[in-house]
Amino acid sequence: MSGPVAGDRAPAPIVLLAVIAGVLAFTTDQPLVLTALAVGAIVLLRAAPGHPGRWVLIGALVSGAMVLVLTPLVSGQGDLVLFTLPVPPPLHGEVTAEALAAGVAAAARVLATIALAAAIFAWADPDRMLAGLGRVAPRSALVSALAARMVPTMRRDARAIAETARLRGVALTTGPRLRRARAAVPLALPLVGSALERGLDVAEAMAARGYGEGRRTRLPERRSDPGERAVLAIAVVLAAAVGWAIVTGATGFTFYPVLGPIVTGQSVGLSLAALGALVIAAGVLAVTKRPPAPVGPPDAP
Repeated sequence: MSGPVAGDRAPAPIVLLAVIAGVLAFTTDQPLVLTALAVGAIVLLRAAPGHPGRWVLIGALVSGAMVLVLTPLVSGQGDLVLFTLPVPPPLHGEVTAEALAAGVAAAARVLATIALAAAIFAWADPDRMLAGLGRVAPRSALVSALAARMVPTMRRDARAIAETARLRGVALTTGPRLRRARAAVPLALPLVGSALERGLDVAEAMAARGYGEGRRTRLPERRSDPGERAVLAIAVVLAAAVGWAIVTGATGFTFYPVLGPIVTGQSVGLSLAALGALVIAAGVLAVTKRPPAPVGPPDAP
């Protein structure tokens, strides 16, 4: 069974679009706009190669549901009481329409933020993301790259060690969970030893190839494809819309003491802009193909 497909797109357009959408998510309390952002972020995530994000979305939905449930119980504000729940203090059993709307907005913000962050990693090429980070913080990029390479290797080593232990009669798959956990604890020592040995091998290979000596080199960048350029243009348009909304106060909304109007001309327009930008970007990236990577020697920075 094949694993998830890694993204292969240039990081800059995806990151810029997600950051602008995230800025909107944290500068507005308008429930309609936040709901549109959450829906658009989910579409952007699920349209990525391999259709990832199932468990991410489950976690985001659980987190959002907890926020939605707890906000009315801890707020205790609002005038329009919808129903009363028998809850112990300091929780408030009177659930108001204003507090419920605040919970919906907060839950949508959590869902949108998690989905946008996951969409970045689902679409963008991880090697190019680390290369971009390496221009700013080369040591941090090196640590991240090594960790990204070593974690799958340690997972394979752990499976191999566990299979060897099972062949020798160690009960790792049968019996109570506590007994299986105790049987697995001694296997951590060979796993750590294998990881340390592999780390030394990597360090020796880097030293043999001259890491840290002289100027660094990097592979030539491939040209941007039409989809990435289109996403960059969409991000710029969304940035203009978000900037206009912040300057004109269209992002403002009041929950207490009286719930403000949810459906207005400004909120509908901003919601359509956010939702349209994310959905169109997902469609453009899904239907366009990236050009082949350039072939040639590394270029000096």
